[in-house]
Amino acid sequence: ILTDKTGTLTKNEMTVQQVIIGKTLYNVSGIGYEANGHITSDKNIPLQGQTLQKLGNFFTIGAFASNARIHEPDDAHNVWYCLGDPTEGALITLARKAGLNIEQLEKNHKELREHPFDSARKRMTSIRFYDGKLSAFMKGAPEQVLKVCTYIWDGKAVRKLTIHDIQNVSARNDLWASGAMRNLAFACREFPKNTKVEELDLETTEQKMIFMGLVSMIDPPREDVLEAMKAAREAHIPVSIITGDNALTARAIAVRAGLAENPSDLTLVEGEDLPSMSDHDVLALVSRGQTIFSRVAPEDKLRIVELTKKAGLIVAVTGDGINDAPALKRADIGVAMGKTGTDVAKQSADIVLLDDSFHTLVNAVQSGRVIFQNIRKAGLSAITSNAGELFVVLISLAAQTRFGIPIAIGAVQILAIDLIAELFPISALGWDPAEGDLMHEMPRNLDDHILNKSNIWDLAWSGALMGTFGYINYLLYFSRNDLSPTHFSKATVAYATATTLTYTTICLCQFGSIFMRRIKPGHKLLTSYLWSNKKLFVAFGISITLMLSLIYVPFIQPYFGTAGLGSSDWMYAFVAAVMFVTIRQSVFRLRNKT
Repeated sequence: ILTDKTGTLTKNEMTVQQVIIGKTLYNVSGIGYEANGHITSDKNIPLQGQTLQKLGNFFTIGAFASNARIHEPDDAHNVWYCLGDPTEGALITLARKAGLNIEQLEKNHKELREHPFDSARKRMTSIRFYDGKLSAFMKGAPEQVLKVCTYIWDGKAVRKLTIHDIQNVSARNDLWASGAMRNLAFACREFPKNTKVEELDLETTEQKMIFMGLVSMIDPPREDVLEAMKAAREAHIPVSIITGDNALTARAIAVRAGLAENPSDLTLVEGEDLPSMSDHDVLALVSRGQTIFSRVAPEDKLRIVELTKKAGLIVAVTGDGINDAPALKRADIGVAMGKTGTDVAKQSADIVLLDDSFHTLVNAVQSGRVIFQNIRKAGLSAITSNAGELFVVLISLAAQTRFGIPIAIGAVQILAIDLIAELFPISALGWDPAEGDLMHEMPRNLDDHILNKSNIWDLAWSGALMGTFGYINYLLYFSRNDLSPTHFSKATVAYATATTLTYTTICLCQFGSIFMRRIKPGHKLLTSYLWSNKKLFVAFGISITLMLSLIYVPFIQPYFGTAGLGSSDWMYAFVAAVMFVTIRQSVFRLRNKT
């Protein structure tokens, strides 16, 4: 699994916690998208009046360089919520905490042009008229914003940006990022008076910017992500994080999310190093898991997916953005975010997570394993019964050819086994829960089909054993009643009773086979798992009722060629079923020991 940390590992509920404007650090209180907190000084004193007004331009940048919208609680949401990017939503909430009227700002200063965020630049710029001047407002990754800044506002005046300033900003960015904070830088500039909006292409706009400060926000990990990561490790599913975020931020979140049991086992690969890495090295990291690929470009993500697929591994990719679409489309299982994902991502994916949770993805893996497990049980159970029917017919044909003994089971009785006796129990196997250690097993090999060599051999000898017991009981019926199977008419009650005993023997052996298919070969039958599927016992009750109706209801008997069985007949049928289960269980236990 290659997962973006946003959404699947975190709550995707960004909240600004700290701000640096000039050289001054401010704290921000409040959680979520409601503007119920305050911006306070380093002495924890709320900013008010003129002090807050002087910083208004800084908070305006965050509002202008965002396309998200914050809405009050409604019938579908219990709390204030964000439509759009949660990061941008946090900036809108921050501006509202600073006392800005967002609706009025948007109305008075409409956006004239936008250079949207992309994974290469890692910044976005909005162009508007503000205070009578054509201005650009930028937000983005600190290192990328610094690249296009020539000046810095130090809290008092605008001056030239120095190497010392860049080092200070980078140090603060690294410090916050190592604490799992997501950091954004703000910048702005004014254009000359005669500048036309049409002239402001990307290159012309994003230069000579004034660096204004940093915003640090936190997206807390989901409560269930630790449990989900542990389940993925136990299921031998390598998980790696592949994200466009800062390396330190991604690593800190990976530690909190439990990507590795021991943080020292984590491997960090930055996007700028990926092109120089060999395919072998990249594949080795993905195969091992516990790797964090940070600041990756869309082509890097696609390369990793391609390498994984070519190695014969099944790869699932999670993503929410337009840039994730190629990787989602190419992956064996593309997983888009239902809440925050773009329409392009959703259309490119195979699965859409409605809750954006990694835990849901792991649960889906477990459900997939259970479904395959139950399909295998049902398929093998049905084929075992068919093999038993085939063998009893083959034995009968051989005996009829050699000794003149009539066929031991009728065609309609064979159909009755398939459609009446076993249909309901086999269908009920679909409700079997996971066996205890199913999520501790290695992922299934793609070449390991349901009908492999081992299972074919098992089906053959199990079917032969079932068919042999059915035919033996057929012959024993004549022996017990001092009858010769070669000297009587098929129209007699004795023949109908003998074939009914064959039918009943195979049915009971098949019931035992179904119970045995529910557990791994050789494991104990009498465990708590035996009683875990109540629907199966209801299905057995229905099948047994129908089977008894075929045997004992007078007006049904002629259609199926059946006749009533006595207590001694039932005893022989039950003994055959017990012997079938005992022999099969003993063979598998001996095989497990060797």
